[in-house]
Amino acid sequence: MAGAVVVVDDHRLLAGPLVTVLTPLLAEHGFTVRPLAASVAAAVESGPPGIAVCDVMPGVGPSGAGAVAALVAHGWRVLLISGYAPVEQALAAIAAGACGYVEKSEDPAGLVAAIRVVDADGRHLSAALAALLHADVRRRPLPPGAELSAADQRVLRALGQGEPLERAARGCGLTAEQARAAVARVFAAAVARRRQHRLTPRELEVVRLIGCEHLSTAAAARRLYVSIDTANTHLRSIRRKYHLVHPEAPSSLPQRTAAQLWARELNLC
Repeated sequence: MAGAVVVVDDHRLLAGPLVTVLTPLLAEHGFTVRPLAASVAAAVESGPPGIAVCDVMPGVGPSGAGAVAALVAHGWRVLLISGYAPVEQALAAIAAGACGYVEKSEDPAGLVAAIRVVDADGRHLSAALAALLHADVRRRPLPPGAELSAADQRVLRALGQGEPLERAARGCGLTAEQARAAVARVFAAAVARRRQHRLTPRELEVVRLIGCEHLSTAAAARRLYVSIDTANTHLRSIRRKYHLVHPEAPSSLPQRTAAQLWARELNLC
């Protein structure tokens, strides 16, 4: 089923050599590597969809979850790569439909292995991503009946500790196929967690105005053509959701500070 692979990254000095290294390695497995795409639009225009190895911050056009959503909408499967991505940004991209996340420090052979898993199974749960998702189980517990089972969490924990899928399956008393089904449920739960406490479009507007443009609450209200009371209602909801996602945050956290923290965490500025 091997097809086309395109690297989406505008950092040519780093991504160019990556394309050069990946081309022969992936050719051994039947993949064709297209020229480096500096943007989502360039990837889409490169030809029929395949697997996009997309930097979390491609630099041109949409980034993070926006880049993933745009690529997925055009039929691409997306494997995120990043030297460093804020946790919330990486998780938002997974919730937007990314098939996996690999750190740029991963050696080329490991990246090739991840691409092959995405091609064969549709998802790749790296140790880095598994660790993020396992921590998110504690930060964003789902309602009873919707949460991952104890067996699924054991698989997730084992993968987060760097165990290969087959070894994690054996250690959890599962077949490889059962472990792959657990991985599918882990990804589905990641989407549910994001939806549970995500900011509404209007709340995101408030966060941008206060967290990025540093407007006063009154000025933000005027920009949005709402009353100050309504703006404060949005800010209270923004702070409440911040506490739900960050239970370690002080209960005295000011509303505007919560908006500023969300803006930084979601890379809205």
